[in-house]
Parts: sequence; structure tokens; C-alpha cells
Amino acid sequence: MKFRRSGPALIIGTSMTIIVLLTALALSFTSSLLHTAHEGDYVLMRQVLASVLSSTEDKALVRAELVSAMPAVRTAFEARDRPKLLAECQDMFKEQEEKYGLDRASFHTPPGVTFLRLHSPARFGDDERSFRPMLADVHQNHVVRKGLVVTKSGPNVTGIVPMMDAAGKFVGTFEMGLEFGPMLDRIKASYGIEAAVFFDEKLLHDIATDLTGDVMTPKNRVGKYIRFHATHPDLIASLVSDRDIEVTNPKSYERTSAGAPWGVQLVPLYDYGHKQIGVVALATSFDQDKALAGRARIWLMLASFVGILFSAGMTFVVIRGLLLAPLAGLNDRMAALAEGDATKPAEPLEDYCDELQSLATQYERIRSNKGS
Repeated sequence: MKFRRSGPALIIGTSMTIIVLLTALALSFTSSLLHTAHEGDYVLMRQVLASVLSSTEDKALVRAELVSAMPAVRTAFEARDRPKLLAECQDMFKEQEEKYGLDRASFHTPPGVTFLRLHSPARFGDDERSFRPMLADVHQNHVVRKGLVVTKSGPNVTGIVPMMDAAGKFVGTFEMGLEFGPMLDRIKASYGIEAAVFFDEKLLHDIATDLTGDVMTPKNRVGKYIRFHATHPDLIASLVSDRDIEVTNPKSYERTSAGAPWGVQLVPLYDYGHKQIGVVALATSFDQDKALAGRARIWLMLASFVGILFSAGMTFVVIRGLLLAPLAGLNDRMAALAEGDATKPAEPLEDYCDELQSLATQYERIRSNKGS
């Protein structure tokens, strides 16, 4: 075994193994950071949905309280004067419908009978308690309530307030419902998150009998749900399938659409009675994260390759240049000296490393003795 070959090979092999292991560790750490970042994205999407949903519920409730507190409205409702009540509220309803996505507004008399629908004034007199547990609760307990409901006009975010006369007697309720569409559009505009909401098809068929438009069509059917609104329908269709939508707990996953990676968060929706009525799908692009991670991996592997080349080069320079070459020169001189040739002096001591200077000194002593 020659040290000239085995020595550098051992050192280079060891260095290469260490560099490769460190690179693999760095790549694993990069993947872990990417996974952690994506988990943070899923948490953020859930928090955004909860915040916007809560904010929308509060808006519906506050607006209902403001309208129900108007003296002219209270007087007309207490008197059960439907034409006057409509005249007082219809302009307000149209303005909020156009500006803020107000979907519906209704007055109810005990025990839950529709007195006036501002969104459909011609229809009244029906009792909605059988499919409106929130409305039944407000009429029974005379307290404010807010949440998700499915009504005859469709699903929305609703706030219901009790109304009292001057003597404090309960005379009925007023409610305002906001559409889901503007809420999801606001999520996209503020956070860049694509969103869609799906509702149980059977529930819509059974309750939302006044629902119009092209919502209840086969193209919007996903499993047992109907895609009610989406900020990017084609994208959502490629990210959420029949199999994905069947969730009862929050679920997250990654999927590729048109060559781009997306993170998808599904969140079940429950109504006031804690019955699941639908699912919200949120999607954020992972394209930039993946690209950055890919570049980081390339740079790590390039750095590893350069490190291996540098290590090998330095090993050859150090071992062969500073140790093996001077040692070979001394070996040749020793061989010549053994043959009686004492004419070859050693190189100047400063040309040798410390470990070889002693050997060169001893060679010179022997050569001097031979020459004398």
C-alpha cells in the first residue's frame, strides 16, 4: 500500500462523506422549513376565514340593531303597518344590497311568522321555525343571535335582534343576512387567497326554494355539495374533487394545477344548530415557496460539489507538495549517499516543513561525515 495513493484517497473520501452528510442534513432542514412554512399558511387561512366570518356576522348584527332601533321602523312594526314599514326600509335595503352585499332582511312576528321580507315584499305569513332554529331561539328567549343559516332565499350570514315596544314587551324580530360571495371576494382581495363555499345540495333543495340563477346545476355539483360561490371557479374545480370534499374536520393538502403547486385548506361549515351545512375551500399558491426551495437546493448541491473539489485539491497540494515531494527528494539523496555519493546537499531547511527539517538535518550530518 502506497501512502501517495491511499493517504489522499482516505482523506478525500472522509471529507467527501462529511460534506455529503452535511449537505443532506441541510437539504432535509430546508424541506422541514418549507413544510413548517406551509403548515403556517394553512393556519393563517383558517384564521383568516374565522376572522372574516366573525366580522361578517358582527356587521349583520350591528346593521340589524341599527335598523330595528329607528323610531319610525319600530312604530310601523308595532302597529303592524306593512306598507308603511316597507316604505321606511326599502330604500335602505336597496342601498345596502348594492354596496355591501345585503342578501335579505325580514321582520317576524311571534312565534316566528314572516311579517315582511324586504327582499321579497309580496311573500309573507309563513312560519319558518321548523327549519330556522336561530329564529326560533330568538323568539323564545328574546336574545340577539348571529351565525350561518339556510333560508328560502339561500344561505347567508345572519344577525337577528328582538324588538320591544315602549313598555318592554316583545313584539317580534328583525334580521339581516349578508351574502357569502362578497365575504370570499374580500378574502381574495386582502390576502390573495382563492376561496369557494359549497353547500349541501339536499339542504338547498329542501329549504332554499327561492334560490334563483344557475347555482343548482350539475357543473357545480361536487360530491353531495353544490359550489355556491368561488373566486376562481376553474382553479377550485381542479383542486377540490368529490373525494376531497367529504370532510367533517379541517383538512389540508397540496395539489398541482396547470403546473403550479397549491396548498388547499378545507373547513366544514356549521349552522346555528351545529349541523354541518357546507364546506369552505381556501387555496394559496406555493409556487414561489417551491421555487425558492428549489434554488436553495441547487445552491447547496453546488456548494457541496465545490467543497469536494476544493478539499481534494488542497489534499493533493498539502500532502504531495509539502510532504511527499520533499520526502521523495530526501529519499533520492539518501539512496545516492548509500552508494557513496555525498555530493547532493539537502534543500535549504526553510523549504521543508518542521517535521522534515530534523530529517534533513540528520541527512546533512551523515553526508558531512561521509565527505570527510
